[in-house]
Amino acid sequence: MFQELVRKAKYGDIKAKEEIIRNLQPLLVSSIRRYYYNKNELEDLMQEGNLKILESIDKYEEKKGIYFLGYVKTMLKYMYLDKHKEREHMSLNEKATGGEDEIIDLLVSEDLDISEEIATRDEIEELRDKLKELTERQREIIILFYIEKKNMHQIAEKLNISYRTVVNTKTMAIKKLRGMM
Repeated sequence: MFQELVRKAKYGDIKAKEEIIRNLQPLLVSSIRRYYYNKNELEDLMQEGNLKILESIDKYEEKKGIYFLGYVKTMLKYMYLDKHKEREHMSLNEKATGGEDEIIDLLVSEDLDISEEIATRDEIEELRDKLKELTERQREIIILFYIEKKNMHQIAEKLNISYRTVVNTKTMAIKKLRGMM
């Protein structure tokens, strides 16, 4: 049904475009909160997001086999992440708030890339949310393998299941996570 709405909008149906924009408002708000939240700019961010949705309708190519919702979600994500680059930059030689040190002296690493760190944090948060959608067994195996660094034999022994079951469950969990993300 939604794909049909996108097709109509792509061919110039104004009502279809309006309905898509109306239906995607929760996604828009979620993207703003997740990737670039600034309540002073909220109205502008919403308008920019609506424009990006309209642009996405025009650029969307259904024949590539990508769902429109996934496509527009990605477009919004990168638009809002790019907004961090547009922010006014402070000099690293300014005094840090409430202190005498310069901001540059407070940095832990010279190769710190803030946008990478933010993207990584967002990906971790998204992964945590998606882990909740796995079965209890899948979630347990993923946590044991990736967080607790247990190998497949250790997991099988701990859960009292076969090695093959661990492998299959882990494989299915990874496929499911990839599909969700």
